[in-house]
Amino acid sequence: MGNLSKTEPLDGLRNHAYLEKQNKLREIGVDIPTSQIVVVGGQSSGKSSLLENLTGFSFPRGHGLCTRYATQITLRQSAVASVVISIIPRPDADDKTKDRLRAFRQELDDFAAEDLVDVIEEANMTMGIRPSESKDTTLPMFSDDILKVEISGPDKPHLTVIDVPGLFEVTKEGMSRFTTDLDKAQVRQMARRYMENERTIVLAVLSCISDPATEGILQLAKEADPDGVRTVGVLTKADLAREQTMMQGLAQLVNDGTLKLGYFIVRNRGGDEQDLDIGECQLKEKVLFKQPLWAELAKTGRLGVDALREELRILLTELAKRELPKQRAEVDQRLIDCRKKLEAMGAPRDDLPSQREYLIKLASQFESIVRDALDGRYEGNPVFHEKPELKLATEIIELNEGFSDLMWERGHTWEFLSKPSDSPKTADTSEYEEKSTTALDSVSALPELQQIVSCDTARLAPLEILETQIMDHIGEYYRNSRGPELGTFGGSLLAMTFRAQTSNWRTIVMAHVETVIVIVHRFIKALLRHVVVDQRMRDELWDSVLVEKLTKAYSRAKSQADSLLGIELNGRPSTYNRSFNDTLQQARLDRLTRAIRQAGDEIDDDGGNGHAGLASRLTNLVFNKSNPEQVKEDIHDILESYYKISCKRFVDVICRLVVESDLLERNGSPLKVLTPALISRMSDEQLDMIGGEEVATKRERKRLESDIKGLKAAKKVLRG
Repeated sequence: MGNLSKTEPLDGLRNHAYLEKQNKLREIGVDIPTSQIVVVGGQSSGKSSLLENLTGFSFPRGHGLCTRYATQITLRQSAVASVVISIIPRPDADDKTKDRLRAFRQELDDFAAEDLVDVIEEANMTMGIRPSESKDTTLPMFSDDILKVEISGPDKPHLTVIDVPGLFEVTKEGMSRFTTDLDKAQVRQMARRYMENERTIVLAVLSCISDPATEGILQLAKEADPDGVRTVGVLTKADLAREQTMMQGLAQLVNDGTLKLGYFIVRNRGGDEQDLDIGECQLKEKVLFKQPLWAELAKTGRLGVDALREELRILLTELAKRELPKQRAEVDQRLIDCRKKLEAMGAPRDDLPSQREYLIKLASQFESIVRDALDGRYEGNPVFHEKPELKLATEIIELNEGFSDLMWERGHTWEFLSKPSDSPKTADTSEYEEKSTTALDSVSALPELQQIVSCDTARLAPLEILETQIMDHIGEYYRNSRGPELGTFGGSLLAMTFRAQTSNWRTIVMAHVETVIVIVHRFIKALLRHVVVDQRMRDELWDSVLVEKLTKAYSRAKSQADSLLGIELNGRPSTYNRSFNDTLQQARLDRLTRAIRQAGDEIDDDGGNGHAGLASRLTNLVFNKSNPEQVKEDIHDILESYYKISCKRFVDVICRLVVESDLLERNGSPLKVLTPALISRMSDEQLDMIGGEEVATKRERKRLESDIKGLKAAKKVLRG
């Protein structure tokens, strides 16, 4: 035990160029899945004996030395026979732990079993797992580190297999009296992790005399490899299969095709054969399979460790060749990702000048992307393709157009006579209303906006045009406010009717402004996540500086909108637009045209007296009107003409002064809050609080630097 024995050449596993890349990649520890053979099975499955036959290496037995971590056995051709035992740290270990584990290295030329026992016990202590019979349950029983056993010699092939701890069910007996259910779960999870790797060939080891239907290792293999394309079943202890019925069962299992890669049958070292060397044990296997009882199964070519080696040679070589380009691509992408993250973290920030410099750089980047977003220059920066929600100019333009349509379609309280109540709307505002509702609904997840933006998303719903006639309401206003004017009306009457006709404006305008506030706010938060990658820094910058300034800017915009509404709705109707007179004359002409058509229709319906009847009706139409009726028509026409001009003007005013200026473009707008000038004015305390690096950040920087170093080494290995 513990000695190196000569084995026959393993030509099937010696594709040195490919397999050596996988070995080196595994040793670098960059967590890139490698092409490998993993041997899994229960504690009494004969797994250790199988490994002995495959590698030519006799593992020590007894002494409580059951496998308690993954063991990588690597065979290499060399002029000098030697064994090097070292530890490959688990990928998630910190740098200090990795350095300590990598420092463990034992080089042996020739040794007895006791020597290997001592080395393994020392390795256990280095990994920090408890001694085999220790009652100290504060130390783990198993480790995710890998024990690497590198065996060199002139007659050794190039071969690497990984042995994981044997699965066990009993937690009070067996490998140790002090294993627990948690240990059992850890071993299963370790085995599952290796088996789920798509680049792993799984050797599922079970005894010939076990029942495959209830064998836990096959169920575990099926979970990791549902299609059975990576699993090789290995049936051990062939010398215990002595009955014909058992042989029939084995033949059926080997030929049933459940596993695409099939089953192999091998013989193990017997309990009374501990003094035999590996060559003698393999000879006994060959003698066994030449017996008549095995004649039929021998035809399958799946008996003995030699047949298994040949199959593994083909599988592992094909796998390594097929996966190498994918591994190269994965390493390249990981390297790109790590470099991006490290670049986003900037240079180390241990003093105030470096902190200010870094924050100014971020603010400049933020400012540049904002400028591109407002100008619609999306092609120059890939962020707009990665995050379409940052295409701010496009979204604001669509919202402003929808706002304009909604004001025109549903801003007035009553339909003017020039537009019949049953005429179709000229614009579909449903998409705008849906966007506005969605934006306002999201305020519940933005606590900083809840004092600024109303959460009443149903406020646009009541904006229906009243079906009652506008002339009835104009008449009521006229009767309740007429003065001593002769044939005309006072200026206050037009102001009252205009306020009544524009009663929907405040709701529409404030909803639009608040919608834009939410859109701008979400844009700022999304852009900050892109520019300021460090979450702690981003949160500190947001909470201590930006939120207060942003809410003030939003409040200014709302105050501006409210002020403009007050001027437009409560002031004296006024316009210097030359088109007002043209619009008014056109309204009066439209009224007269409608009246003439109506008169003509009535003559046709009544069978009137031709020209005389038409003349009589036109005389009544033009001259025989009461003074109040004439005034009401004048008020309607003036109101309609002024409303059209006012609505167009006010939509532009809100879009230009409130949306584009106060919320987007002007200095002090929400988008102009985070600037290099703001960083320059920060106090030393603010700079250190926001720009300083915490321990976690320093640790993350160190991890990224370590990952980049490992990935560069992996790239060199895979490209070499």
